[in-house]
Amino acid sequence: MTRSLVGTALAAVIATSFTAVSANAGTELLFSTFFPPQHVLVKDVLKPWADKVAEATHGDVTVSFAASSLAPPPKQLDMVQDGIADVTVQFAGVVPNRLTTLLIGAVPGPTTNTKAMSVALWRTHEAYFEKANEFDRLRLLSLFALPPQMMFGTNGEAISSLEEMKSARIATTPGIAAQAFGAVSSGVVAGPAFRYFELVSKGMVDAFVAVTPIDVVGFNLAPYTKTATDMGDLGTAGTFALVMNEKKWRRLSEENRKAIMSVSGEQFARMLETVDTRNQAIIKQLEADGVKFVTLPDDLRKDLAHAFAPIATDWIASVEAKGVADGAAALKFYRQAQADVAAE
Repeated sequence: MTRSLVGTALAAVIATSFTAVSANAGTELLFSTFFPPQHVLVKDVLKPWADKVAEATHGDVTVSFAASSLAPPPKQLDMVQDGIADVTVQFAGVVPNRLTTLLIGAVPGPTTNTKAMSVALWRTHEAYFEKANEFDRLRLLSLFALPPQMMFGTNGEAISSLEEMKSARIATTPGIAAQAFGAVSSGVVAGPAFRYFELVSKGMVDAFVAVTPIDVVGFNLAPYTKTATDMGDLGTAGTFALVMNEKKWRRLSEENRKAIMSVSGEQFARMLETVDTRNQAIIKQLEADGVKFVTLPDDLRKDLAHAFAPIATDWIASVEAKGVADGAAALKFYRQAQADVAAE
């Protein structure tokens, strides 16, 4: 065999080997989130979803989790857009100008359960929110909510009247929650929920809002919590987007993209039922530890409904400014979808 033929044959072998390796190498997606590894969302939703992705793609696409968040909570979208990580979940509450549509969960209204709210959020996005184009350079994989938020008290009795609320010192997260409770109390202290511990443990506030029973335990607030008030049809919930880097998404085969979406979207949203289960277990734990769970008194509910009314109006205007055709219809659709799923 001549040297030329040998070279040609060797090149062919190398090319064939490279093609075979490339075909079988698969794609590993790096998932970074600010939620700690032990959080129920990570353990019981995100990691099982990653397993489903691997199964659906027959091992072509796998998901690994960074040991810690590669960016602070407000920068999760930027992190994925810039390719620092491939996948993340972004809390809408810390990027209100970017994920305005998702703040539908912060508009006081009926809150059923985590699964129902999550499915309703995804269906509402498909029906109304896509035109807002809030996911530039990202591939939206799913949307979800965490459990209904409650008003927790640090004193022996829960706040039961508007007069009590007016003089109460209330810790809230920034944004809509601060706006809502700022309309009825001059003692609002706004800041990230992870900073509640200092305020609550030192007795600096009478109540704290915009968090769930899971958060009460997670942020070590349980020893200082005496009451928990169900906000009824004035409830709110934190909302999130599961997103992937668009360039990385486009590099996947069409078959693998379809496989990933088969376990994402509404299917992922339904996985949030496990978070409901965990939340209910924590409620029982808190009750056993002496926390008194109550419902919002009718008179206070009416007063708060009046005070909170501008929030829905403002949200509707903000999403319509982004291209949503009918914000009021979207809100109605979301609430009906919640009820439909909850009734399944």
